[in-house]
Amino acid sequence: MKRRIYSYFILFLLSGSFITQAQQQQTQQKEHIRIIPKHLEQEGINMRVEMIFDMSNLDIQSMESRSLTPVLVSGKKELELPKVIIKGARRFKADRRADKLNGNPPTTFARDQKGKITSSIYTIEKYNKKETIPYKISIPYREWMENAVLNLKEEVTGCCGVQEGVMVYKDVYSEAAPKYAIEPKFRYLVPDKEQEKRRSEIEKAYLDFPQGKSDIDPYFRNNRTELDKINQMIVKIATDGDITVNSVEMRGYASPESSQGYNYELSSKRAQAMREYFANMSTIPSNLFRTGVGGEDWDGLKSLLKDYRVANKNEILRIINTVYDLDERERRIRKLSSGQPYKQIFRDLYPKLRRVDCEINYIVRDFTLDEGKERIQKKPKLLSQNEMYQVARTYPEGSREFNQTLITARQYFPDNDIANLNGAAAALSEGDTELAEEYLYKVQNTNSPEYANCLGVFYTLTGNFEAAEKYLKKAEAAGVPEAAHNLDELDKVRPQQKQEVKKRRSLEPE
Repeated sequence: MKRRIYSYFILFLLSGSFITQAQQQQTQQKEHIRIIPKHLEQEGINMRVEMIFDMSNLDIQSMESRSLTPVLVSGKKELELPKVIIKGARRFKADRRADKLNGNPPTTFARDQKGKITSSIYTIEKYNKKETIPYKISIPYREWMENAVLNLKEEVTGCCGVQEGVMVYKDVYSEAAPKYAIEPKFRYLVPDKEQEKRRSEIEKAYLDFPQGKSDIDPYFRNNRTELDKINQMIVKIATDGDITVNSVEMRGYASPESSQGYNYELSSKRAQAMREYFANMSTIPSNLFRTGVGGEDWDGLKSLLKDYRVANKNEILRIINTVYDLDERERRIRKLSSGQPYKQIFRDLYPKLRRVDCEINYIVRDFTLDEGKERIQKKPKLLSQNEMYQVARTYPEGSREFNQTLITARQYFPDNDIANLNGAAAALSEGDTELAEEYLYKVQNTNSPEYANCLGVFYTLTGNFEAAEKYLKKAEAAGVPEAAHNLDELDKVRPQQKQEVKKRRSLEPE
């Protein structure tokens, strides 16, 4: 079903020069591109954008180029669409020649009047003063696009490749009165401090062991690359001054051929061989290296089978899930279809199960506020949620930096209620209802007033005003002063929008 979501049209002139306003006015009459709007609407799961670039009055220099980038804008959310680059004849030929000499693949088309777009960048040679360029594109639709407007950014590059200026045109109008953009407020929660910041990292080494062998040969098949992955992780952590290593555990796994007891012993020997290999070359004390036994890696086999084509796959998975004796499990799989499926997975999948996992457990020291601001850019995993929150508070509430810091905290603490609530509030401040919905679904304590306030704002932004009022009043009654402000915002937006309950999962408990 096709649904028009807005009808904002661009109606402006693009000047040929904008060093000063006077220069712009002087050249505007003889050098401009006119945009003729066609469609901005949702079509199923996609957004359709269609317009025409009319260059009939454009006077472009032979070595000049202009880059025109349509930009969808809604609140603080922006999405740049594929750009159109218009080049003078000599500039077009020079760039095309340079691409060929450098071996660059062609990513442009010229003189295409059909409007079929197949590249993320279009380059058109300006060769006909009456030329019009159709612009058609379909992109995945997102909720925030419903109230978006379309701006246009123009960049002009002169004859020597020097950028002469950038201009963003916002002269748009709507057939209807513009919708009121609410400015929600939230009460953010302070996360608890971690008494000890314990972290861990795991790297998997898919080593090539000859069948039944446990010795590590760095030069056998792809072992050097796999061993280097483990070594790089160990060196990175061992040399990090913010970290104190507690343990390094090597856990061995085996493929299921042979008996369960034999494979248990084999995976133990492989883990021990890995421990000795790295303990002898690492700066981490050897007494911190330990071994673990994973035995036969049936879970790994199930995971590999998901995207693997083999006869009797469903029956193989049923046997794995229902037969608990591991030796009997393998015997039944061997018997399927005269053994052909077993031979196939033995050849293709079993070698990938003979591996050793390296897990490093460590403690991270506490950071000062300045250290936290620096490390959240490079090593966010080392910060506690409380440290991330303190970093966020150094920025104005609701600012891009503030919101992104709280969203980062949620990414590293995805199962924490405070991280999900603060992250949902930050996403709603950005107008991103899809991300906020994802976070709100993860909240366990749905009775908190902060949750009710977030939910009220969510429903306000998605058009379910009845539910919005219900939850905002609940939050207000529970002592959240921000909810009273959000109720006022709801009263402002309600008359301008037709109430529409979105076809989405309900966030209300059944």
